[in-house]
Amino acid sequence: MAPASKRARRGKPRAEDAEDASRDVVVDEEPSTSGARASGAPVYSADARRIELRPGAPVCVDGACVATCVAGECWIGGYHLSCDAPRDVVIRSASGIGSVVAAESSAPAALALRAADEGGSFAACELERARAFGWSPTVLSSDWSAVIASVAEAARVAQGACVAAFVGPKDVGKSTLARHAANAICGVRGHCAWLDLDCGQPELTAPGLVSLTILREPLLGPPQTHQASGAEFAGAPAMPVYSRFVGDISPQGDPDAYLEGVFACIDAWSALGGHADERPPLVVNTSGWVKGLGLELAEDALRRIGRVVVDRGDFHVVNINSHVASRNVEDGVRWFCDERTTVDVKMYEVAAGFGTAPKGADAEADDTSVDTYEVNPNESSSRVRKAREVKTKRSANDSRALCWLAWSRQTVATCDEQPRQGALVVDVDGENEVFASTALDLMAATPWRVSFDDVKIHVLQGDLDSREALIALNGAVVGLLKSSTSGSECVGLGVVRGIDVDERFFYVLTPVPSDKLACVETLALGKLEFPPRLLGPSGDYPYMQVGAIANDGTGSKAIKARNNILRQNATPTPRR
Repeated sequence: MAPASKRARRGKPRAEDAEDASRDVVVDEEPSTSGARASGAPVYSADARRIELRPGAPVCVDGACVATCVAGECWIGGYHLSCDAPRDVVIRSASGIGSVVAAESSAPAALALRAADEGGSFAACELERARAFGWSPTVLSSDWSAVIASVAEAARVAQGACVAAFVGPKDVGKSTLARHAANAICGVRGHCAWLDLDCGQPELTAPGLVSLTILREPLLGPPQTHQASGAEFAGAPAMPVYSRFVGDISPQGDPDAYLEGVFACIDAWSALGGHADERPPLVVNTSGWVKGLGLELAEDALRRIGRVVVDRGDFHVVNINSHVASRNVEDGVRWFCDERTTVDVKMYEVAAGFGTAPKGADAEADDTSVDTYEVNPNESSSRVRKAREVKTKRSANDSRALCWLAWSRQTVATCDEQPRQGALVVDVDGENEVFASTALDLMAATPWRVSFDDVKIHVLQGDLDSREALIALNGAVVGLLKSSTSGSECVGLGVVRGIDVDERFFYVLTPVPSDKLACVETLALGKLEFPPRLLGPSGDYPYMQVGAIANDGTGSKAIKARNNILRQNATPTPRR
């Protein structure tokens, strides 16, 4: 791939953006030890500060900052910090899009905080005030904490491969618990391998991929703040060691291809190190599809791990149960083993979210992946309203849109040759503004120019002629594959911004570094949908005006089969 010529950037200069952002930030000239005023909302500031921690009194942190333990010891997101071995960790909490991290200690301790990004700010306050203001603090229940401690200790003393898989239905907190466990393992081993089997809502990549990533730093924030797409901002994880392009948010369309990609990621982990004890501990984040075919795919994936670990292995399965019993994984599933392989597996049964009812309880309420709270009645009605609005649970589509937003911010930064500025920053009131500004930045970003002769086009789950393929590719998400053979490794994702048929060039936006793009031979087209809000500013979507329905109304999507509906021409059952 070759870069296209530079274009003039649209929008305001970065200095003006920073000036506008600072207008909404209240700077506390004399911050208290808790990081907030004695009354009112938490104070956001770029000023460095010292946070005192007391046993049983977690302190919540929102925003991007660097934390260092300067007295005693504490835990942030499951990661252990001590003043005896001081080190910096990057926190990227985002109360506007997800939960915020909490620092806890079992004895008096202190943290030193400073802004992680130039012009950035952060806030810290006690747990109860954070809840009253509408933040969603990630404070774990005792059973979750016990599981994390047990898995981390097993990883520390393991003489062979150590694997921890997190299974359960949707919206029970699998990714949150797995993230804390991975942080704890990184604290005791220095690194951890993360196997993402959820192609719909992955933790470290944009949707549509299954991947294996090596973590060397803790993940202290929601998934959208630590996408491993190629940017180099503070706290960003390295790009995946291996990934496969599924091209869909569910494996249902082509389960064989999905499973082939999962097996390839597992084999990539198995190849790390010469012996089992040299492999990094593996954390497996499964999808929430635990019925029928979905359960079979999860079983096959974990059995593959049991087969490749032919020597000593330490296997753990954490089954997170919904309080709606019918949604849970059925009893009697044999994880990691089959008729040919027998391994010792330690099972953990924990409740969904942060303290909801255990498996078998009868309830009809929907699950939640955050703890519940009551707003302080002394707070103003506007703040109570704001707290409830922030607490509203996002849909899966909303979460995916935020992942694409984070991917787009990294794409813009990479195309601008400023990869250290690709972090996603969204406050409570600015989500729409960030989408709009990012859409403008994508329109102004310099794409890669790719000749028709340098790449092949591969359409997943379909067969299109050359003309139809060009129409389908324009404005579409594509996988960047190393070869044209079936089951090729994917180095990342891109968006085809435009196609010059006369000059025979594709124009592709991607955050993947140039050294990895050099080996790309195929553009793979799947069923991934790029959020319309990122295709252009409101009311001006270039790819939604001609030959397409310009909104998400009735008729804008493919018709789904509804075989369970009785048709009008069906013969009614005679009455007796």
